[in-house]
Amino acid sequence: MAPTPQHREAEETTARMGSIKSAERVLQILDLVARHTDGIDASGIRVALNLPRSSLHGLLRVLSESGYLFVDPDSRVYRIGLRAWEVGQAYSHNQNITVLIGPVMRALRDELNETVQLAVLDGLDNVYLAKEDSGHPLRLVSGVGMRLPAHTTALGKVLLAGLPAEELRRRLTGVTLQQFTRSTIGDKVQLLRRLAGVRATGYAEDDGEYTVGLYCVAVPVRSSSGAVVAAVSCSTPSARAGAAGDRAQRYLPALRACAGRLAPLMAPLS
Repeated sequence: MAPTPQHREAEETTARMGSIKSAERVLQILDLVARHTDGIDASGIRVALNLPRSSLHGLLRVLSESGYLFVDPDSRVYRIGLRAWEVGQAYSHNQNITVLIGPVMRALRDELNETVQLAVLDGLDNVYLAKEDSGHPLRLVSGVGMRLPAHTTALGKVLLAGLPAEELRRRLTGVTLQQFTRSTIGDKVQLLRRLAGVRATGYAEDDGEYTVGLYCVAVPVRSSSGAVVAAVSCSTPSARAGAAGDRAQRYLPALRACAGRLAPLMAPLS
């Protein structure tokens, strides 16, 4: 008996759903392995992602054979493979991060003689695209490619404040804000109030909210339509930043001028 149109449609829907689930699992695996720089074995992946053993075996084989994962033949530990690195490099090339943005960030660093950073928003994290260290002995925990919780940083608060109100609420739904220091914002109502202030003033500050003793101030980088596509910041020890209340003014003119120069370079992110 030939299958009915309804039966064929049901089979096609089931197949599509299976493909979508496999794609989601592949992305979860890559994300997990990328966070384990020392590697993680199949058992660790299975437990962390709660995946069926049979499905995981096939996905790991495909990812390894295609070069997106590397598996150590002795320890059977998985690490990010060369192909994944190549994809990341292609992203950096397409956005002209190194060639075009680097000189602008270095000029800002030289003008302020402080560490400067550029970041974009991914979910509720700010991801660092560029960083130029000052000549001072201070070294930040951030680095290109790293991500930090957006509610703990000046960069992140600028980026969160740039989201439409409904999108911001959606991202915060069901989320617990992790506290890292006594100054970290741990309450969503307080965070929303702080973000309203960021929109009003056009900049955000962070005084020891992720790293004790560190002060940061950040401003948005906007597209031609006015959307916030990135944020640029200056970081310095709190003691060197000056008295609370007016210290942001020491850095804002240079930061805003830099944001203006970065805006056309960030057009592909718009």
